[in-house]
Amino acid sequence: MILNQTAIPKLEVGQEDRADTLVKIEAAGLNFADEIAIAGNYQDRIEPPFIPGNELAGTVVETIKGSKFSPGDRVAGQIRNGAFAQYCAVPSDRLMAIGDLPAPIAAALPVSYTTAHIALFVKGNLKRGDTILIHAAAGGLGFAATQLAKTVGARIIATAGDEDKRRVAKENGADHVIDYRQSDWPEQVRAFAPDGVDIILDPVGGETSEQSLRLLAWEGRLLVCGFAGGKIQALKANYMLVKSASVHGVYWSFDRAPEAIRTIQQKLVEQCSRGEIRPLIRDLYPMEDLVAAMESLRSRRTVGKVIIATSGPHQRQG
Repeated sequence: MILNQTAIPKLEVGQEDRADTLVKIEAAGLNFADEIAIAGNYQDRIEPPFIPGNELAGTVVETIKGSKFSPGDRVAGQIRNGAFAQYCAVPSDRLMAIGDLPAPIAAALPVSYTTAHIALFVKGNLKRGDTILIHAAAGGLGFAATQLAKTVGARIIATAGDEDKRRVAKENGADHVIDYRQSDWPEQVRAFAPDGVDIILDPVGGETSEQSLRLLAWEGRLLVCGFAGGKIQALKANYMLVKSASVHGVYWSFDRAPEAIRTIQQKLVEQCSRGEIRPLIRDLYPMEDLVAAMESLRSRRTVGKVIIATSGPHQRQG
């Protein structure tokens, strides 16, 4: 990956990407998918050269006919690529109004919280009283899922690594927190939920997925959200059969369901504005430290959401 300067994007009526809104980026979210895309291994492959980054927040500085926004409006959104820059030309229908939300907070909503919402409520049909197991609960997705599960009154079992991450998961609302590094973590889950868990959110993959499948209750749902552990596990169908369980891949595309995604994302902004949910931003990197930020995320040293900021104060922990 090369950090370089490129021209500020220009808005043109009738251009293929339909970009009608120029956003001055103040903050961009960093995700595991960014590293996969840079390596050329993402499902929706982007041909190089390209500017990575698919989650941004900032201020509209220019619009053309058809835009839903005006210069000065503050917005956030999920895009295919281009967020790790100072400016980005975006189709306005992909953007959501964020009002007075701080840019680093708003930049954490479009991917992690949208994915968590779709996983829990669209795929998992989570409801009050359900028991949910959330892996990597101190990460961006797990942190978001815990907060959203709490809003509907679910019982939450969380897994996390070191003491700091377990403390974060507990303070975020998990009812029971388990150190996934201990070999008996599945037995600890069973002790807390002897009849099994209704839903499992798994962004880790590997052996965690197979062990999780065995923990499902009758008609339980395993939500596969990624493979942060680096390995894609082959799951045994007999586990699903004997418990009438199901496995759901959680992968969403704005282009496939724009109205539904817009509705979800605007609801998340409203929930955040009311204080019902709030991303945890402990690692805020300047743009010139993007590579270091990616290395921290890869090594699992981060907690909460990692944000790349183009201006303002920066902070790093760990």
